[in-house]
Amino acid sequence: MNTTLWLSFAATFAILAVTPGPSVLLATANSMNHGSRKAVATILGDLSANTLQILLASLGLATIITTSASVFNAIKWVGVAYLIYLGISKLLSKAGTNNLLEGKREKTFFKLYSEGFLMSASNPKAIVFIAAFFPLFIDQGLPFAPQVIALGLTYLVIDGICLLTYVHFADRLKRYLENHEKVNLQNKIIGSLLVFSGMMLSLVNRE
Repeated sequence: MNTTLWLSFAATFAILAVTPGPSVLLATANSMNHGSRKAVATILGDLSANTLQILLASLGLATIITTSASVFNAIKWVGVAYLIYLGISKLLSKAGTNNLLEGKREKTFFKLYSEGFLMSASNPKAIVFIAAFFPLFIDQGLPFAPQVIALGLTYLVIDGICLLTYVHFADRLKRYLENHEKVNLQNKIIGSLLVFSGMMLSLVNRE
């Protein structure tokens, strides 16, 4: 696929992936309660759900790209708007710690895997996000399937690395999330980067 677009995708998604969300907090809580090794099951569950969401979103995009270039371009603009919306939401958000820690009851691999899978699969916004995000980095002059596979694998690898990193530093993350000033600063930085990414991508012409 287009190397420039791939690098832009990797950089933009990395900004999103490092932002602590529900899946990050769940994996972190399981790491603190059951150990980092067991928390890997939660990460695998999350990535499994992500894989299904990417597949479902990509099947829809494949239909669109083969039937209407104008609709496909419109979706790309929706993706740009969505990135800017995410950035503004981060800029306006306030710090708050979600308490996902619970008693240290032993859980099986399947239980931890299921928690990660359901946490990600139960979020319908993920499919909408993927459907709006991927088209920004698709070169319509190149075959569709190889590009989606490359983007999907990049998505999963970056997400997996970020989750593993958070799990590894679970105790430090807990103390970080309790510091509202640091969380607010992170929100401002990430929000600004997301808005900037959206604006830059809107200038790219790939008709």
